Amino acid sequence: MKRRVIILLLAMLFVTGYPRVSALFADTIYTNDGREMRGIIVEDYKDRIVMSTVDGEITTLKSDIKQLYYDSEADNLVKLAEQSKERGDMMKAFAYYDMALRADPNSKSAKDGIIFLQGYLFRKEQVKKEDEVRKQEEFENFGAAKIVEEKSGRERVEEMAVTMRKVIGIALSEKSGGQMIDNVRMNSPAEEAGARRGDIIVAIWGRLTGYMPLDEVMKALLEKSSLEIKCTVERDVAVPPDPDRSMMSSLKEMIGATFSMQFDGLTVSDVVENGPALEAGLAKGDIVVAIDNKPTTYMTLKKAVAMMRGTNNSVIMLKIRRELLIWRKI
Repeated sequence: MKRRVIILLLAMLFVTGYPRVSALFADTIYTNDGREMRGIIVEDYKDRIVMSTVDGEITTLKSDIKQLYYDSEADNLVKLAEQSKERGDMMKAFAYYDMALRADPNSKSAKDGIIFLQGYLFRKEQVKKEDEVRKQEEFENFGAAKIVEEKSGRERVEEMAVTMRKVIGIALSEKSGGQMIDNVRMNSPAEEAGARRGDIIVAIWGRLTGYMPLDEVMKALLEKSSLEIKCTVERDVAVPPDPDRSMMSSLKEMIGATFSMQFDGLTVSDVVENGPALEAGLAKGDIVVAIDNKPTTYMTLKKAVAMMRGTNNSVIMLKIRRELLIWRKI
């Protein structure tokens, strides 16, 4: 939340031409060649970091970074928790998330981390027992002396794909910017959560999937540490404006939805029952990341509303992000 406020302040300064005040920046990167960059870390991938500055977004490979400092105590603790989780030290990760939540009770990353690890710790013993049963079944079916050949990468992906269709109800394919849902099985956990064919999975438990290969995404979705899966999906929604609207019609009268600028960006604050927006699939709480292919990053609420009200197109194309909570079958 604090980061979003700072990003909005930076955007306001950039647009209005105010002096660039370095004190507003929250994060600092020191590179191996002695450079110093100050800004806001907006995306943290496996191999690179994207920093937002008044001069635009800068991507830096982690191998080129000597030191990285975060101004927020809660953000530092979340980073320590994520590092501990990657090393497999879940108890230490839980402790760091707990401290981060105490430092900032509104920290979304800390809350998500706590929920994830609670499920992990609850399921840990059960997973161990399931593995023992599976090994016993393998022993009985194939014999103790049977040597199981290692499956090829393609075979492993195909096996995971079959399991994913069974326990979650989706099929995926690789697409730039994430993994696309090719199919959603009827009455599956994915369909019940609101997943649709054509959705792009852009994050799993807050971890961005843009640079993750297909098999890594499948592993993250099938991980048995908890029964629930928190996914962020991106989809296009085509909203047809009311053809009978007047030039002075409000956006609510025009498409049946209202918007507000929240910490996460341009947000759908309300959707009118039986209106064009609802029928098109827009929902309260959706984050609008683009309007007619124009990104809403740094866009003011006034400009976003004006763009939608002033359209001459038959539909308004909104690219939205939505969080889905999928309860998979055991």
